[in-house]
Amino acid sequence: MRMKSRLFGAGAALCFLALTVQTLWAQQTETIGLRLDVDKRQVEVGDNLVVSIEFKQLESGNSTASGEPSIATPEHFEIRGQSTATQVSIINQKTAMISTTRLTLVATKPGDETLGPALLIFQDPQGNKREIKSNVVTVTVIEKKPFSLFGSKKSAPSPTPETAPQSADEPRDVKPLMQDSGNGFRIVFWLVVALVIAGFVWWKSRGGEKTTAAQEIPLGKAAQLRESWKKLGNEDLSSKEYCLLLSSLVRECLQYRFDFPAVHSTTEEILRTLEKVKATENERSAAEKLLKTCDRVLHADGNLTGRDSLKSLCSALLPKAQNK
Repeated sequence: MRMKSRLFGAGAALCFLALTVQTLWAQQTETIGLRLDVDKRQVEVGDNLVVSIEFKQLESGNSTASGEPSIATPEHFEIRGQSTATQVSIINQKTAMISTTRLTLVATKPGDETLGPALLIFQDPQGNKREIKSNVVTVTVIEKKPFSLFGSKKSAPSPTPETAPQSADEPRDVKPLMQDSGNGFRIVFWLVVALVIAGFVWWKSRGGEKTTAAQEIPLGKAAQLRESWKKLGNEDLSSKEYCLLLSSLVRECLQYRFDFPAVHSTTEEILRTLEKVKATENERSAAEKLLKTCDRVLHADGNLTGRDSLKSLCSALLPKAQNK
């Protein structure tokens, strides 16, 4: 009898321990989350789309994010800008920190685009590096609707008994001479409006070329890029952390040296631009290999090999001594 009581007590203790571990695990998994959302589900070619990536963690998590979340290069959009904001709120009597990264995209061609999942690397309370993925969102891009300056034409009014032809003996109404000239005036007016609009668009395009000139480079930027390059020698970086740092450094070096917005451009856009600027064949080849390697590791879960070779290859893109 005593043996059965002991066995029953041990079984109850094991069940209680299992429930406690399961509860603690569930609480831990709820302390961190990554969510992706968009402001519109359908846009026209040329329209803007704002993608919001929200990273939330509760106070009990004590998790530390490494870098900012990223998404794969979209096929039907072009990335034009990025911003990050952080706020603290109270959720279920716990302090929650919410970090939101917003990407501004511009639709380039029609079709269905699946955005996401967003990817983020963070360090859990036990010091282990983990990866978290968000949901995906589908957005439809349609052709831009044609713009009509004059609008739709009005149908001619149907004849009425009052407008029937009068006989030759009956007096006829005298019509004002301005009726025909009024139609001509309206045509001339809309032509003038069209010319004004065309002139304004031309003026804006000329002014836009000037505003896209090179931005003033802050002092010490070359030294900052070299310091970032030295960090690639840190052996504690995971494969994805290494590629995040390498991809960002390559884009900043290209933007600094060749004066185009490489930081907010996709890999394909950068390679097309390098064919137009004064970049050598070795520099174009190095940029292509480095960026495509990072894309494969970050967005296709590829393996990373030859870190020293990649670091040496990246040194060819660093600012020259005379550009410091």
